[in-house]
Amino acid sequence: MSTWSMIIGMACITFSVRYFFLSKSIPFRVTPVMQRILKYSAPAVLTAIAVPFLVFPQNDLDISFQNPFLIAGVFVCLLSLLRLNTLTTVVISMIFFWFIR
Repeated sequence: MSTWSMIIGMACITFSVRYFFLSKSIPFRVTPVMQRILKYSAPAVLTAIAVPFLVFPQNDLDISFQNPFLIAGVFVCLLSLLRLNTLTTVVISMIFFWFIR
C-alpha cells in the first residue's frame, strides 16, 4: 500500500469521525458512559505518541538512568501530579530536560 493512499485513507477516516460527532444533521447523542470513555482518549493517544520517543530514543530499547528522554518523561509525570497548569508544567519540564541533556 502506498504512502499517499494511507494518508488519504486516514484523512477520510478522521474527517468522517469528526463529521459524525459534530454534525447537527445526524441524530446522534453521546451517552454518559460514552462521554466517560471518551475522556480517556486524549491521554491514551498522547501516551501512544510519547512512549516510543521515551524508551526508543536511538531506535534501540533504552530503559536506563542514562536516557535523558525517559528521565524527563518520568519527571513530567511526577510534575503533573502536582496539578500545575499546563504551561507551567511544560516550561518546567523543558528546562529540566535542557539541564539533564
